[in-house]
Amino acid sequence: HNPPPPHLQSSEGLVKKEGRLRAYRHIGDMRTRSSSTSSLAAAVPNRKRAKVAPSAAAAPNRKRAKVLPTARGQAWNEAGAGKIETAQQTHAAPSSPWPAAWFDIYAKSEMMKRYMHEEWGFEKRGDQPLFEKLCLEGAQAGLSWATILTKREAYRRAFHGFDISKCAAMTAEEEAALLEPQPSALPAEQIVRNRLKIASVPRNARAIVRLIEQAEAAGGREPAHGHFDKFIWDFVGGQPQLNQRAKGEPWPSTSAVSEEMSVELKRRGFAFVGSTSCYSFMQSCGLIIDHPKGSPQWVAAQQRLQRRSEPTKVKR
Repeated sequence: HNPPPPHLQSSEGLVKKEGRLRAYRHIGDMRTRSSSTSSLAAAVPNRKRAKVAPSAAAAPNRKRAKVLPTARGQAWNEAGAGKIETAQQTHAAPSSPWPAAWFDIYAKSEMMKRYMHEEWGFEKRGDQPLFEKLCLEGAQAGLSWATILTKREAYRRAFHGFDISKCAAMTAEEEAALLEPQPSALPAEQIVRNRLKIASVPRNARAIVRLIEQAEAAGGREPAHGHFDKFIWDFVGGQPQLNQRAKGEPWPSTSAVSEEMSVELKRRGFAFVGSTSCYSFMQSCGLIIDHPKGSPQWVAAQQRLQRRSEPTKVKR
């Protein structure tokens, strides 16, 4: 399988790495205990050893304790029993409303599947939608996108639906209030309480307000999707770029364009807009279409771009 892109890699990679570390520590502890027990037995050969209860394998008639499976274990048990098809067969459960896709083995939750099928890589236009996505990419820094996606509605409530004018007018007291814990709220109902990340949303909104004011002062026609939209899409010439990355090639985390975007955004006063965040932002908003070449999603994107480039037929 392909290695996952940054949106999917961060959550899975961290979990797998943490699991391996726990396993290594457990094995190390077992070896240490085994070595200590052997040494003690050798040093005191005449001492009677404590009677050890027979294991379940040694005593087949003894009833084994029933172990309740975890959610992950239950999924494996059901797959083994044939209740659901395995990921190697379809990459998605039969009840899924979407066709099988290359990313289904990484997108575990229905929310992530929906996001990947309906949002990731599709063209996003407009000042407000792009402002929201840029801020959420900044919130993801150091975390997984799955974490932020589950909290997206909480972010919308906290930041006035990402209305640019309202976010730009937020006060220091409002920002401080968002740092207060909410013990009665579920994790998905709370934003990440990081002072710098919270402050970055009003800061980015003010940067957009300045950008719009400068563009309007320069004169000219109002862009169809807004001045910030034009500023962002000009980095790719105003059109989605269909990448030609073959299946099996690793996803890059940055590009020359994301570096350029990051530098310019920082120069204009934006925060949490590093090159990696900008590349992920470009992927998710469809500035670059990063599906593996030849995959059904890549072919569908190619067909959308081809239809766009065809001349419009005038009815007579």
